[in-house]
Amino acid sequence: MTTTTSTANPEAVEAIKQAEAAWLAALVEGEKALIPLMLEDSRVVHGPVGMVDDRETWAHFHVTRRRSVAAKATELEITVRGNTAITTCFHEMYTVLDENLAPFPMQEVVTKVWEETAEGWLLAHMVMGRRFPPV
Repeated sequence: MTTTTSTANPEAVEAIKQAEAAWLAALVEGEKALIPLMLEDSRVVHGPVGMVDDRETWAHFHVTRRRSVAAKATELEITVRGNTAITTCFHEMYTVLDENLAPFPMQEVVTKVWEETAEGWLLAHMVMGRRFPPV
């Protein structure tokens, strides 16, 4: 994963890298792994028409409608300002759209807003822009 960062606190940048890695693992692990990484009032903007979902609705959608079996990120950019971090990267996932077919490669440009809490950095907001077909 290539990373470009602001001139922020190196400990905060490293913590955000770890949060991003945990997010990728949770995309594959599923709903129960995703929800704890998100603030209770977080929102996700996704889909071709810009649906806006709360964390439970989106996590359930992700698992039931587009379950990922592999995920990676490239070109991670991190900006940290106080207890808020903004990340932008490209996600590439292999996603099961139909259990009778091979996983489909999906690419998305993803922007996340992370907030530092007593529990660590948690996702406050995410916007995903899908690429069809993948490049």
